[in-house]
Amino acid sequence: MGEQERALAARRAIVRVGGDVPDDRAAEAEARLRSTLEEVTALDAEIEVLSDVLADFARRWERAVGDAFADLGAAERLVRRLQALEEGLAALAERLRAGTPPPAGRARGRARRRRAGRDGARRTAEDATAADGAGAAPPDSAASRADEAVPEVLPPEVALKRLYRRLARLLHPDLAQGEAERVRLGDLMARVNAAYANEDLTALEVIAERVGAGEPPGELSAEERRTHLEGRIATLARIAASLARERARLVRSDTHRLREEARRREAEGNDFLTESRAEILEEAEAAYADARARLGRLTKVARDVERGRSTAMKQLEKRGPTGARRAFDPLEEAELVRLGASRLDRQRATAAARDLARTLEAQAAAAPWEVALTLLAFFAEDAGARPPDVLRSTEGWSVRWDRVREPWAGAQDLPRTLARLPRWLAVGARAQGDSIVAGPQLTDAALLAGVRIALERASVARIARDVLAALGPDIACDGCGTRAVGVHLHRTRGLDELNGIACPSCGAVVRSYWRYGEPDGLEALAPHALRLGLVAEATAQLAGTAIGFQMLPAERERLTAAQLRRRFGELYLAAYEVELPPEAIGVSSGRGDLASGARIAPGDRLRFTVAGAAGRTAEELLELLRDRIERRFRP
Repeated sequence: MGEQERALAARRAIVRVGGDVPDDRAAEAEARLRSTLEEVTALDAEIEVLSDVLADFARRWERAVGDAFADLGAAERLVRRLQALEEGLAALAERLRAGTPPPAGRARGRARRRRAGRDGARRTAEDATAADGAGAAPPDSAASRADEAVPEVLPPEVALKRLYRRLARLLHPDLAQGEAERVRLGDLMARVNAAYANEDLTALEVIAERVGAGEPPGELSAEERRTHLEGRIATLARIAASLARERARLVRSDTHRLREEARRREAEGNDFLTESRAEILEEAEAAYADARARLGRLTKVARDVERGRSTAMKQLEKRGPTGARRAFDPLEEAELVRLGASRLDRQRATAAARDLARTLEAQAAAAPWEVALTLLAFFAEDAGARPPDVLRSTEGWSVRWDRVREPWAGAQDLPRTLARLPRWLAVGARAQGDSIVAGPQLTDAALLAGVRIALERASVARIARDVLAALGPDIACDGCGTRAVGVHLHRTRGLDELNGIACPSCGAVVRSYWRYGEPDGLEALAPHALRLGLVAEATAQLAGTAIGFQMLPAERERLTAAQLRRRFGELYLAAYEVELPPEAIGVSSGRGDLASGARIAPGDRLRFTVAGAAGRTAEELLELLRDRIERRFRP
């Protein structure tokens, strides 16, 4: 027995240390008791040492591979989520192609969304699973071993003193009600004192048993002592068996197996923990590669749903309240694809939306990348019938996200970010106009109102400005040679509406184009660009009609009356072949006519004037321009 075991045995000995053994059988029982106690002590010491060793290895394992295991767990959950979404959308597309409407369930979905609006943004079941996390410590770590009901083996001095005090409280003569009772208790107390003086724990235990049973203690015979010792031996044997099972469990544990493997590898000159971390990270990277591929396939399967929806809307009809038959949208009853924001009437912000606004304001400092991802999802959905072109593919999302996240060291690439989405975001599908869009989105369209509220906060608006700036097309500017993301602006609006893509460095317009119908994509986000200060505008009236000219903020600060007049001449007079020299157009404000070099202040109320020598009035010029704009593409 080692030094530590001998110390534990001395502490935990429960046999009598004084007096002679009056009977050979009792002496043999005491010897077996001592042997069993030594076995218990040795097992207890071995388990204590083994538990400490395994707990120390588990802590080293956690430090070495904990984050790698967490990354792998997040990647695998993302893959499962994308796989389930892809399979669900593929099944939905197949039903739509076959002319079979989805199972009715949208009504229940609406009820759930109403509850979500009252109770807050809810996560999907898979998101809740992701929140549980994947532990990096071995599953049966010694630090968390199962507790078994092992009776405590008290040190002898503690057990002896505890039992003596209990008997003294019961048998002290001062507690007697009469003289005869006093004599009886005095005799019993004398026996207790004698056993305590001899440190005879066995005698005290037998006295306690008899007193508890209401029997007279009497003299302790050798047979009674032996019987009592046999009972204690049986108890210790059960404890020894329990400790042996615990030791076997620890030896069979994954923690022990990993530790033995680590010792074997280290004996060969290898670093098991470093190698394990590299293997786990390699597995996680493979899972993220799978996730990237599945994200790309989501776009394709969403388009399949889009085509199937169009076909089904032509084939399926429902009878309305008046009895008339009408076409209906089969996605009204599809739980997998939620309705986009464009399908909802603007309503007052729900409690959940307001809570999201407060959360985004707080996260702007604590985790700005979460705010940025939320804003990307918001702009993608708030862009009318379709997202901006750069967000219509997984590759576009990935490239734009890499540009947006660049200022923050804590932000990860797109797959890893999607694997750890905040509770108000999910990877899903939605109907947006006539399109079906799959990818990152808010869990509930009602939450978009919360993002709009948050955009009023300066901290969120600063992030939103950078996010929106990343959504333009890639350009190469011939003027300054810059290759960058272009900025969308309305070169002019009000009388005519001409879109442009400007170089963010020099402000030169790289491309101009007209759009017809309802704005969508990048053009639909123009009000956000103006409100966030990504672009600036100068407005002047012509015969009571306001005409706006957008440009980069730096150019707006330097704008003069001559430059504004030149823009009007280029975009209206020259574009529509109006025979009027540019100098015939003047610019005035509330202070009167402006000189050519006069700076135009942000608050100036501007008006275009037409010189009398021009041969037409401002009203006549306005009507001429309207007619030519209307007939722009007619023969």
